[in-house]
Amino acid sequence: MGAVTSPSFEFVGSLPDNSTLTLRNVSWEEYDRVLAELDEQPWLRVTYDRGRLEIMTLSPEHESPSRLFTHLISVLTGELDTDYLSFGSTTLRKKRIDGGLEADDCCYISDYDAVAGIKRLDLDLLPPPHLAIEVDISHESQGKFHIYAGLRVQELWRYDGKQMEFYRLAGDQYAEIKKSDLFPFLSATVLPDFIRTGETRGVNAMRRAFGNWVRDNKTAPSA
Repeated sequence: MGAVTSPSFEFVGSLPDNSTLTLRNVSWEEYDRVLAELDEQPWLRVTYDRGRLEIMTLSPEHESPSRLFTHLISVLTGELDTDYLSFGSTTLRKKRIDGGLEADDCCYISDYDAVAGIKRLDLDLLPPPHLAIEVDISHESQGKFHIYAGLRVQELWRYDGKQMEFYRLAGDQYAEIKKSDLFPFLSATVLPDFIRTGETRGVNAMRRAFGNWVRDNKTAPSA
């Protein structure tokens, strides 16, 4: 008998905020079925790592900042006269590494022809996103960095509700960096103030303030 059966998920809808259900010895095929069964439930995050399956529930405290990042990327790319394609919290997975996860947001920056119009990102067949964003208010994400490395995501941003950290893929692991490789004038210390503006004064106020900052700083040398 497999590790996962249909009745296992009848109670997922009643799990409290910030909780984690962990199952072991789950096959890739069972993981695939779980994803189909729990599809279209944005308050959940599903992580699969070599037979270990985690289903995590989020909280309102997590969702508030996580929704702001796509606006920040929109401002950045707009001011740089480029574009981006956001896949939100879609599942990123690769059978070759026996792993998969769901970021709080993931984006392709400019070079996204290969994935335009795609609904599910099978990274055995498609290029990985350039950027993934993790909001670590409900759950800690650093334990998933090795999965991101296997997926070959170029850059990670991690926000814990107070501070932001940027990471670059270096070989098979991530190294913390002070400034983004994708936006070389942008340091990790800049974004938290704008996120707080978005949470307290609204999205448009955040976009206006951040747009002004980007225009003033986008030609700054990347030290």
